[in-house]
Amino acid sequence: MRSLQNFSAREWVRLLPLKHALKQARNDLWLMAYQRRRPPALAEFLKNVAPLRGQSVALVIAFEQPWALDWLLRMARRNLADTTVLVFDNSINPSARREIERVCREHGAPYLALPLNRTRHVNRSHGMAMSWVYRNVVRPMAPRAFAFIDHDLIPVRPTRVAERLGSQQVFGMLVDSPWAWQLWAGYCMFDHARNLGLPLNFLYDFSQGLDTGGRNWRCLYRHQDRHQLRFATSEVVHVPDADGGPPTAVQVVDGDWLHIGGISYNQNFKDKAKFCETLSNAFERGLSWEQICAPAGAGRQA
Repeated sequence: MRSLQNFSAREWVRLLPLKHALKQARNDLWLMAYQRRRPPALAEFLKNVAPLRGQSVALVIAFEQPWALDWLLRMARRNLADTTVLVFDNSINPSARREIERVCREHGAPYLALPLNRTRHVNRSHGMAMSWVYRNVVRPMAPRAFAFIDHDLIPVRPTRVAERLGSQQVFGMLVDSPWAWQLWAGYCMFDHARNLGLPLNFLYDFSQGLDTGGRNWRCLYRHQDRHQLRFATSEVVHVPDADGGPPTAVQVVDGDWLHIGGISYNQNFKDKAKFCETLSNAFERGLSWEQICAPAGAGRQA
């Protein structure tokens, strides 16, 4: 939570420090209870991923969108040479869970259905899922490096988690506020050994102006010299329309990851499905990301 001296007089009059403190205590109690829940499949899952000890893993919190996950896994097989993708299903809809499990089975991706969490609060659901995975999977399996990747973040170019992390304790996309900073929960990487023992908590901290993962400010981020760290980049790329229509603006993270964006808790994916399918088909025809982004007639043939 934000330091008390950083609340304004107006915020004190509105009792905001007390409200934030109570909500944070409530969320911690809910998280504590949630982390103690163990699905029956957990023991077998940990046994199956035990050979990944000391390696790099990407942890994907899936939610309700099997098509997007299928695309991520297809592209990961092509572009994530040093990393195994593990899928943790946070879906509420039973049919979505069945479809996501089927997708993982087809790709040979390790799959674990998380304990059902019916909260409708987007950030709380995501943060609790990430915290559960860290405590119940990452700690016992002890990878060399682990990365949390959004389920709608597609690797469109070859990349390596270990190389991106390098010698840093953390790496990802910087999210700043007037009082603190964090790494975006959709793309953040950690050196497991150097974070071992820290009480990582991936819930949000709205009092600090921080989103999902912001609670790690106190135990982790504030102890980093941010001026000595590398951070991931984010840029808007305009992808030409294959039929001559207007280009589509997309976010590209770290030069290698296409972010579909906002497809979990609303129907936005319906509006983006045609564009995503067109891109997916272009990759399947053998086009590279550079060729797809080239102007019409400039090397886009395959």
